[in-house]
Amino acid sequence: MSTAFPSKRRESLMISVSILRAARHGIKQTNLIRTVSLSYEQFTRYVTLLKACGFIVEDGAYYQTTEKGRELIKEFESSPLIQCVLAT
Repeated sequence: MSTAFPSKRRESLMISVSILRAARHGIKQTNLIRTVSLSYEQFTRYVTLLKACGFIVEDGAYYQTTEKGRELIKEFESSPLIQCVLAT
Protein backbone atom coordinates (compact mmCIF):
# COMPACT_ATOMS: atom_id res chain seq x y z
CA MET A 1 0.00 0.00 0.00
CA SER A 2 1.47 3.32 -1.02
CA THR A 3 0.94 6.62 0.72
CA ALA A 4 -0.14 9.39 -1.60
CA PHE A 5 1.09 12.83 -0.69
CA PRO A 6 -0.96 15.87 -1.59
CA SER A 7 0.19 17.61 -4.73
CA LYS A 8 2.01 20.90 -4.29
CA ARG A 9 0.45 22.10 -7.51
CA ARG A 10 -2.46 24.45 -7.18
CA GLU A 11 -5.78 23.53 -8.68
CA SER A 12 -7.34 25.72 -11.37
CA LEU A 13 -10.15 26.83 -9.10
CA MET A 14 -7.69 27.92 -6.41
CA ILE A 15 -5.67 29.92 -8.94
CA SER A 16 -8.81 31.53 -10.37
CA VAL A 17 -10.07 32.54 -6.93
CA SER A 18 -6.61 33.87 -6.02
CA ILE A 19 -6.70 36.10 -9.10
CA LEU A 20 -10.19 37.33 -8.25
CA ARG A 21 -9.23 38.06 -4.63
CA ALA A 22 -6.15 40.00 -5.71
CA ALA A 23 -8.17 42.06 -8.20
CA ARG A 24 -11.01 42.97 -5.80
CA HIS A 25 -9.95 46.63 -5.59
CA GLY A 26 -8.22 46.89 -8.96
CA ILE A 27 -4.63 45.87 -9.62
CA LYS A 28 -2.12 46.32 -12.42
CA GLN A 29 -1.14 43.30 -14.51
CA THR A 30 2.45 43.03 -13.24
CA ASN A 31 1.37 43.24 -9.61
CA LEU A 32 -1.35 40.68 -10.20
CA ILE A 33 1.08 38.23 -11.80
CA ARG A 34 3.47 38.64 -8.86
CA THR A 35 0.74 38.43 -6.23
CA VAL A 36 -0.61 35.10 -7.47
CA SER A 37 2.81 33.74 -8.55
CA LEU A 38 2.03 32.91 -12.16
CA SER A 39 4.00 33.01 -15.35
CA TYR A 40 2.79 35.43 -18.01
CA GLU A 41 1.44 32.51 -20.08
CA GLN A 42 -0.51 31.10 -17.13
CA PHE A 43 -1.82 34.55 -16.26
CA THR A 44 -3.02 35.13 -19.81
CA ARG A 45 -4.83 31.78 -19.93
CA TYR A 46 -6.61 32.29 -16.60
CA VAL A 47 -7.54 35.94 -17.16
CA THR A 48 -8.91 35.14 -20.63
CA LEU A 49 -11.19 32.51 -19.09
CA LEU A 50 -12.23 34.74 -16.17
CA LYS A 51 -13.01 37.62 -18.56
CA ALA A 52 -15.04 35.35 -20.84
CA CYS A 53 -17.10 34.18 -17.84
CA GLY A 54 -17.66 37.74 -16.62
CA PHE A 55 -15.71 37.35 -13.36
CA ILE A 56 -13.09 40.00 -14.09
CA VAL A 57 -12.80 43.05 -16.34
CA GLU A 58 -9.81 44.86 -17.77
CA ASP A 59 -10.06 48.61 -17.30
CA GLY A 60 -7.09 50.23 -19.01
CA ALA A 61 -3.99 49.05 -17.15
CA TYR A 62 -6.04 47.59 -14.27
CA TYR A 63 -7.90 44.36 -13.65
CA GLN A 64 -11.00 44.49 -11.47
CA THR A 65 -13.15 41.71 -10.05
CA THR A 66 -16.80 42.08 -11.08
CA GLU A 67 -19.81 41.57 -8.83
CA LYS A 68 -20.18 38.11 -10.35
CA GLY A 69 -16.55 37.42 -9.42
CA ARG A 70 -17.14 38.62 -5.86
CA GLU A 71 -20.09 36.23 -5.61
CA LEU A 72 -17.85 33.37 -6.75
CA ILE A 73 -15.29 34.25 -4.05
CA LYS A 74 -18.07 34.35 -1.44
CA GLU A 75 -19.41 30.95 -2.52
CA PHE A 76 -15.91 29.50 -2.58
CA GLU A 77 -15.12 30.74 0.93
CA SER A 78 -18.43 29.58 2.41
CA SER A 79 -18.57 26.10 0.85
CA PRO A 80 -18.08 23.38 3.48
CA LEU A 81 -17.11 20.88 0.78
CA ILE A 82 -14.35 23.10 -0.58
CA GLN A 83 -13.09 23.88 2.92
CA CYS A 84 -12.97 20.15 3.68
CA VAL A 85 -10.99 19.43 0.52
CA LEU A 86 -8.56 22.29 1.24
CA ALA A 87 -7.96 20.99 4.76
CA THR A 88 -6.64 17.66 3.46
